[in-house]
Amino acid sequence: MAQRVLAGKFDIGYWKFEIKKSEEKNMFFKWRKNKIIDNRGGALIFALVFGTISFSMVVMGVSGYALYQNKLAMSKHAREMAFQISDAGVAYYRWHIFANENDYQDGTATSGPYIHDYFDKNKNNIGKFSLDLTAPRTGSTVSTIKSTGWLNAYSGAKRTIKARVGKPSLTDYSFLTNSGIWIGEEELVHGKMHSNSGIRFDGETDSVVSSYLETYRCPSSQGCSGSPWKDGVWGTGSPDVFFTYPSTYKDFDLVNNKLDEIRTNAINFGVYLDGSPNRGWHIVFSTTTVGEDIVMQAKIYSVSTCEADGCSSNWRSSNYCGNYKCRTCYNTDYADPGAAGCCLDINSETLYLTTTSPEIAYFYSEKTTWVEGVVKGSVVVGSNRDIVIKGNLTYPERSEENILGLTAKNNVLIPYKVSSTLEIHASMIAQTGAVQRYNYSSGQNPYKTLSMIRVNGSVVSYKIWTFSWVNSSGVVVNGFQNTETTFNVFSLFNPPPSSPVGANHVLIEWQEIK
Repeated sequence: MAQRVLAGKFDIGYWKFEIKKSEEKNMFFKWRKNKIIDNRGGALIFALVFGTISFSMVVMGVSGYALYQNKLAMSKHAREMAFQISDAGVAYYRWHIFANENDYQDGTATSGPYIHDYFDKNKNNIGKFSLDLTAPRTGSTVSTIKSTGWLNAYSGAKRTIKARVGKPSLTDYSFLTNSGIWIGEEELVHGKMHSNSGIRFDGETDSVVSSYLETYRCPSSQGCSGSPWKDGVWGTGSPDVFFTYPSTYKDFDLVNNKLDEIRTNAINFGVYLDGSPNRGWHIVFSTTTVGEDIVMQAKIYSVSTCEADGCSSNWRSSNYCGNYKCRTCYNTDYADPGAAGCCLDINSETLYLTTTSPEIAYFYSEKTTWVEGVVKGSVVVGSNRDIVIKGNLTYPERSEENILGLTAKNNVLIPYKVSSTLEIHASMIAQTGAVQRYNYSSGQNPYKTLSMIRVNGSVVSYKIWTFSWVNSSGVVVNGFQNTETTFNVFSLFNPPPSSPVGANHVLIEWQEIK
């Protein structure tokens, strides 16, 4: 049933209604949504608009961050690859100088840098490395390789590695001998020690003490009675964890083949001293100033006589032979070198030459040579007979630029009259004899028993070496009561001129510099 309603317009809530009369009798409602939007609808549109804008900004930000991270990842990859290429350059030149030992111009006749292409595993050229090479200084085996690598696609992302390589010295020992060794309780050894014979070790060490022998018969010279069997290395010394036996045999022919080379170099561009003096030559090293440079100076004396030479058998004479306590001695072979051989203290000498030396200096003498003083630079002294260390031999500072080698065909000796505290900075080689101080059995203090000898370098002795003589109880009765020997680490890759070195270059230092 239709309901009659008065015509007109009505508002109901948020809606508007209009009631019209029909031509029919029945009236009807016509609902029409008004175009006016309420407040909640406006907020929704506002939220949609600005939400869209915000979402767009977020998407753009995330996209930009993703692009940035991708770029950063590519940059990191490029730098990592540049590092690998740079290291490949170092490896390449280590191989190159193994095959071409003295070539520091990369197979060319021009100066560097030397640029090489770098290929990946598929043989694609993806980058390059550039080499800057520094050859060893004269007398050294150490060269420097500086390699810079980069990718072709990222040539601005470069990495540089600096490496130093060199041949190690074959005399990289505090002590190296072909004969037996007895290290006493008051002796300290810093660095490796090796003997091709047996070792009694009662001192202290911080490195390997090795013997070629697994067992041996201990002689009386090592304090044994009845020649008992002993391990290759034995004794009360510590730490015994360093005792190593049997070990590799050390061929002294490799060590002893350099004296002729020293002689030739001394004749050609060094100081050659002939056999004219009666006794030999005395070299006193020091430093002096030339212009603005501090250089080494050598004063060389011709030695005419030593104490007790030509002494009188007449006990009434002031030159009576019995006044010279150095006349009676014996060596580590338990042989008497004779009065002239025992008395090594200079009596008369004449200045022969004063010279300043280059950074690399060769001295060679056909006769016995006395040495002392302050040595600067890389220096070697060779003698066709003995070398006698008359006094302290030191460096102005310990560095790889300052290194001294003493190479004697026979012995390297400490004389009777010497300072109670002696400092020796040198690598000493006695090719067929020994590094030793004779046992001056008739000596008197202050020269019979001395306080301390310190060696910074190495002792290479074919025969038994010693600076101290003990009685059956192990008490020092002649020579130095205390000895301390430290291997000079600078000489490992920068040994004295004409020193024996290994066949292959090894890596000394490796670092990224940028």
